[in-house]
Amino acid sequence: MARRLFAGVAVAVPDALREWLAGLQRELHADRIRWVRPENLHLTVEFFGETSEERIPALMDALTAAAAAVPAFMLSFGELGVFGGARHPRVIWLGVESGGLFALHDQVANALRVCGWQPDPRTFSPHLTLGRITRLRDLPTFRNVLVRHGRVPVREQAVHELLLYESMAGRYLPIRRWALVGA
Repeated sequence: MARRLFAGVAVAVPDALREWLAGLQRELHADRIRWVRPENLHLTVEFFGETSEERIPALMDALTAAAAAVPAFMLSFGELGVFGGARHPRVIWLGVESGGLFALHDQVANALRVCGWQPDPRTFSPHLTLGRITRLRDLPTFRNVLVRHGRVPVREQAVHELLLYESMAGRYLPIRRWALVGA
């Protein structure tokens, strides 16, 4: 049986970030947005999709090698943005910046190639998905809310581990963790 897997980085949600998210959700309550639960917030480093049990050991080997090559690092939270364009936004996201995150992504991609996997060819665009939009009541109001909430109260966060997640029934379950160098 195949499992829906991805490698990622967990994001801690301190009270200040939880309150900021709740405020954003309150202001957009009239819109149809499926919000990501705070405990499910993560940064996807590489998405594997439906993965057969036979391929998981090679995947674990690749992630073990990648984690052993990257030191722990800091993430900086950026600004709110949307995927889908300004006129038809589909996803609300929070940008993140970190040379360490790009280094981790590159190490994972290289280790996957060595183990016979083909990493995602698209440009890595790190972000936290906050919500998926199904319908907006009023686009100008939506844009104004994003501008008002553009400053995140938590600016940085340490990253000490790489995780292998399984996506199951709308939840992201960590199935293995690897400490980064120096963590």
